[in-house]
Amino acid sequence: MIAAGATPDAQRAFRIAAAFTLAIVIGVAPPAMASGYVVYIPLDSPMYEQLDTLNALGYLDDYIDEIKPISRIEAARLTLEARRNLHESNAPDTLAIQMIASLKLQLAEEIGWIRHGTVDDRPASIHPVTRAEADYVFSRGASRMWDTGGRGGLHASEGTPLLPYNDGVPTEAGSNEALRSSGWAGFGSFFTAYGEAVVAGPMTREPTSGSRVNAIDAEGVLDLGNFAISAGQEEMWWGTGHFGALSQSDNATPFPAGRIQNVHPIILPWIFKYLGQCRFQAFFGQLEGDRYFSHPWIDGEILAFKPTPNFEIGFTHTIMFGGTHNDNYSIPGFLGRATGFATGSPIGANTNSRAGVYLKFYFPHLRNLQVYQEILGEDNLNYEIPGVGRYLPFLAVSYQGGFYLPRLTLDGLTDLRFEYAILEPNYSIHGDPLYWTYDAMLMGDAMGPNATEVDLQVGRWLPGMTKVSSELFYTERAPSYGSNTPYPASVYGTNLTKEHSVGIAFNALRIPQLERWSHGALIDGRARLAFEYVDHVNYGAASSMRTLVLLSMGITPPWKTQEWRQ
Repeated sequence: MIAAGATPDAQRAFRIAAAFTLAIVIGVAPPAMASGYVVYIPLDSPMYEQLDTLNALGYLDDYIDEIKPISRIEAARLTLEARRNLHESNAPDTLAIQMIASLKLQLAEEIGWIRHGTVDDRPASIHPVTRAEADYVFSRGASRMWDTGGRGGLHASEGTPLLPYNDGVPTEAGSNEALRSSGWAGFGSFFTAYGEAVVAGPMTREPTSGSRVNAIDAEGVLDLGNFAISAGQEEMWWGTGHFGALSQSDNATPFPAGRIQNVHPIILPWIFKYLGQCRFQAFFGQLEGDRYFSHPWIDGEILAFKPTPNFEIGFTHTIMFGGTHNDNYSIPGFLGRATGFATGSPIGANTNSRAGVYLKFYFPHLRNLQVYQEILGEDNLNYEIPGVGRYLPFLAVSYQGGFYLPRLTLDGLTDLRFEYAILEPNYSIHGDPLYWTYDAMLMGDAMGPNATEVDLQVGRWLPGMTKVSSELFYTERAPSYGSNTPYPASVYGTNLTKEHSVGIAFNALRIPQLERWSHGALIDGRARLAFEYVDHVNYGAASSMRTLVLLSMGITPPWKTQEWRQ
């Protein structure tokens, strides 16, 4: 939905432009290459860090990382692209050589399909375990919560303090253990079923909230040339943010939906070719029943373009509508709300939407500096940004931006990252129960409404493909929403005070590689030690010292995919 407070011309222009562009992408654009079996890479895979590093060092031409996850076959194509650019480089980076070597081991099968031209001629296959991971999580300290009172507004809670964007995996205070495993199967060279499951929680007692066993990813994917149509649960991450995502993130458990997206970037025909490389994703799904408007519908689209090697631009749009007590519409009314062309009225069939734009610039001559900015508007008429909201096709504007310097030192082994987020008081909130959560966890930025966050991180690659980093962060949350109305005293007490926090974290990441004792398996690992002092946590009088210890080891087994001709 485009906000009811926007001008009619702005609303129509936004909807027509979005629909026209998406129609061109889906209906006219030629496929880049056959994709065969499409298997998406879980968002916690170290492959994303490797691809981001290769892109930052200048070895990838058309990697558009603002839409995740990507597929294994796309990662294999990017690996070969990086390898070609590495061979053409006058002074190749040692780090890039190591990254490519590791990716070739992890994606050996898919790289072989591309090299031998058998991507779209595969036998039936099954790979029961592509990667397994064992985690230990120690957590202590108060959890943040959001409760605006009544049936509408916002009702959500934090999963694990200092460990957001973890697919909503539940943990308890104290020691927790988690086991993850992912696998896939393919049939007929065009259909795959894949999934990732996790068993998590304190081993010595039953979890008090949530289930111990959860399916993070569970999807069937039909590949039609360069277009993948899927149904099930799939992680999503939209936008330029590194420490958080304004629009869609994996802070909450993935919700069931149908999706269509292109597997590899495409070039649009005619004059649209000047938009450069393009990726898109569109989805239509349904949320949980634990709200007054139970099981509302949700759909969204993201379009990302790379017109030049040093510039990216993208557009996001999502809409939530329907649900019990909010479905007073006909079939044309349903379609109008789903497309955003006819959103109806708040009486009996309300809607809530988000729409945004992001820009990303590369400066190769400034040590490969990246600068990015994202703006997201949310449809909520309780509060309008003075002087801005009436000129935009949405209200309640939030901001996120920053820079990334991958060559803080000339050798490319030390990097610097800065990011900020300013979240408007109506971010994720709606007067009706159309607030942006799934299973009581925020679907976008984990800080929630009326908050500010600043992150500064310095990282260094050590011998053995291990990256260590230190991170300093500051957050602030104000106890208000809408027209600066305090959260109900019945929920938070009578003395509501602005919340402040400052924290520090130390991270280590080890890229997958062979070990003598691993018998051909690839071993990776990560660790995180974080401390945060929160003053007036949850707007009350109390303060909290929050602590997190994360130790993780992953294994990619050497087992070959089992294949048979049908």
